[in-house]
Amino acid sequence: MDRSRRNLLIGGSIAGAMVLAGMVPAACSRRKGNGGSMKRPPGQPKPLLEEDITPVLARLDAWYAAHLSPDEYVWNPPASDEQLDAFEQTVGIKLPRSYRQLYRWHDGENDDRWGHFYGLPLLPLKYAEYQWKAWERVLADFGGDRYAIGGGGWPSGAVDPAYINPRWIPLTHDGSGNHIGIDFDPWPQGRVGQVILYGRDEDMKLVLAESLGKFLEWIASLLESGNFRLEAEPGEQVLREFRLKNPPSDHFHDGARKLLGAPGPFL
Repeated sequence: MDRSRRNLLIGGSIAGAMVLAGMVPAACSRRKGNGGSMKRPPGQPKPLLEEDITPVLARLDAWYAAHLSPDEYVWNPPASDEQLDAFEQTVGIKLPRSYRQLYRWHDGENDDRWGHFYGLPLLPLKYAEYQWKAWERVLADFGGDRYAIGGGGWPSGAVDPAYINPRWIPLTHDGSGNHIGIDFDPWPQGRVGQVILYGRDEDMKLVLAESLGKFLEWIASLLESGNFRLEAEPGEQVLREFRLKNPPSDHFHDGARKLLGAPGPFL
């Protein structure tokens, strides 16, 4: 779909924006889609990886303590098992050990500018739930048609090219309706629990890593290798100062695509 036409369709569908700490995507009104014509390929994806992410969380703790100001980059306290159980019941997905470890480490963070993942915040459970429910309402407004807005997936056959899938669980939010999230409904060439890019401006869904642990290891390796910027140049206007250095990127999603040799977000 032509980018300008796509933006016109999305813009025309917006009924209003629900502002929940600046982190909830726009709600969309009902519009005619393609009737769910996308056909899932045959086959089964690879199973979820069982992981202990304690070692990589320790690596991230060490890097953050050495490089980020604790006055600006502030974690929330850990989530409780009761909070995780309630979230699991809401989304209807059995949360893997690694997800529980992540949120027993920290229940996200509240500032959209000073996020620990190259400026993007790990969503607190309550905001992850708000995001998930908002996308559920978008899907309902599209008459349940996941493919009301056309999309693609990379690598081919690994991720559902839907506009939204209720088995995608958001981890981060960029303030514009786009997420890094966990995919519990991959296509046959993918893996259950893979980490993907999806959202309002992400026509081409992208697999970042085959698991949460692999994604965190990738982030830790990028940081430990020196691939980061923490300050803006004089006169440079940026929303988030914590960015990739190579390739130079104001938005981590764009830089991640380039690092992986993936196509851009628009069809």
